[in-house]
Amino acid sequence: MVQTEIPDNNFFCQLDDPGGRPVENDLLNLASSWPNTDVQLLNYYKEVPVSAPARILAVSESGLTCRTSEVQARAIEFSEYTIIKGATFRHHVYANALYDKESGEIALSNLHYIDVHSNRRRSVRVRMQVPPLIGLEAGATKFNGRMLDLSLDGCAVNIPDRSLLENFSFFYLTISMPVKPHQPPGMTRLLAKLAKVYQHNRLFRCIFLFEHDKSSEDQIGMLIARRQTDIIRELSP
Repeated sequence: MVQTEIPDNNFFCQLDDPGGRPVENDLLNLASSWPNTDVQLLNYYKEVPVSAPARILAVSESGLTCRTSEVQARAIEFSEYTIIKGATFRHHVYANALYDKESGEIALSNLHYIDVHSNRRRSVRVRMQVPPLIGLEAGATKFNGRMLDLSLDGCAVNIPDRSLLENFSFFYLTISMPVKPHQPPGMTRLLAKLAKVYQHNRLFRCIFLFEHDKSSEDQIGMLIARRQTDIIRELSP
């Protein structure tokens, strides 16, 4: 089996014990059932899962060539990898992916079994294109931070100085983002618990968990849906 460097992330990891049978065996099974077998491709673009079926064009002992949707191909072009799912594969398979714009073909190589564990997250997370400025407030303390990503459960925020947090565990966050295009931004104020803080380069990254009421949950849900739409639109030709 060709060893592949699996990127460190929250969505999948290398499967150390795939059961003794190499991935090449699954490729042989795929070759024997082709052209009547299709596979599904999965990528994560700015935290959002993007998936589409792929039509297999050729299979070899080291990889395969396929075509997929334009949106999926764009996600692959940006990330240079994909995850293969199919009935002939015993596990999810990570593959290096090379997209040829002229032919529209994608060459998949350096296959390796992985464990996909994105379902460990209870809700979809979206990454901000430009981290918006948000307000943080606890007691008489008020300061600003930059929100990096957002989910229904919480968010990640960069702040310039850890001492701004003092000894508080709960903060009110004021998030101002547009819910609809060409309209003034909506403002959401909600309580959040500081779950973790660590230094990232010269800044400090804070992980907050939301303490929702019905109104804030609906408002955050709309912001996430809007951001998801924007992310998918980036992949559209």
